[in-house]
Amino acid sequence: MKWLKEYQDHEVCLIGNNELTIGRSCRIQMLCEFGIMSTSLPDTKDPNMTQHISESSSLYFDVPQYPKSRRLTGLNVTFKYTISSDNSVWFARISTNNGVDLMYNPTVFGKPGFGEVGVWFSYWPIGNKLHSGDKITVSIIVMSGLEVIECGASLVYTYDVSNSTLESNMGRHEETLGGDLSRFKLSTGAYYLCRHDFFKFMEVNSLAPDWFRVLVGDTVDETELQGWKISGRPTQANPSITELY
Repeated sequence: MKWLKEYQDHEVCLIGNNELTIGRSCRIQMLCEFGIMSTSLPDTKDPNMTQHISESSSLYFDVPQYPKSRRLTGLNVTFKYTISSDNSVWFARISTNNGVDLMYNPTVFGKPGFGEVGVWFSYWPIGNKLHSGDKITVSIIVMSGLEVIECGASLVYTYDVSNSTLESNMGRHEETLGGDLSRFKLSTGAYYLCRHDFFKFMEVNSLAPDWFRVLVGDTVDETELQGWKISGRPTQANPSITELY
């Protein structure tokens, strides 16, 4: 992600959590939560961002055979958008035919100006869960206040350090999503990675009462829905946000 340095002096207004945004510099910020790193950028056509692109809110592709001497570490997900409300609600979702199902809503993201296009870029360290031949679906699911122009994704590789010489020089480092995420796991096996209490702010965010069921499917019963409202699990722990240097 070294190419992001080129944007470190740009400015983007952030919205989503007043405690994290009020009084902060508007220079490009990097958010880290659940082990996912993300940043918001002005509109760009940087070739480093995506390998697979769709002019819609979703795309599909297969994981190929790994390049020789490389190891798959994760997945970049990005999308371009315009915004119509500070109360925009959306989720990035990654799923595969082999059991990966991750839904993520960042604590903060960029607010482009009127008539302008914003870019959300993220890195998900889930390489150990992806295998050659897996079918990956990437979706940007919008509930309110935002329009997706295009979305994209690319697999991220590093040198395979299983070789003893490389391992001694570089060290062995396995990347995974951060910490114990069991409290964010639904009965379906999917992970709902979100710290906003959208149940509490349904009227403010103009969310339909069944928005959560639309997101996760009909297999989540009403008891589990009530459990999410009461427990406050999605709002636990603190994300970190820093400027690019």
